[in-house]
Amino acid sequence: MTETVSVLPARKPGVCVPWEEAKQRYGEIQGNEEQIQRVWEINDAEAYDYLWQCLLSF
Repeated sequence: MTETVSVLPARKPGVCVPWEEAKQRYGEIQGNEEQIQRVWEINDAEAYDYLWQCLLSF
């Protein structure tokens, strides 16, 4: 039997898009990076919870 290899990057549980990945997409950040990171992580966790809720509800 052949083994399957995952090509997706490993992510922490509860994270859709890690801050490090999002930061690379947006390039140079203007303003307070710590505040932007905090808000990103809060919104990302909410999105993750929403997706799981939809999955489990139906």
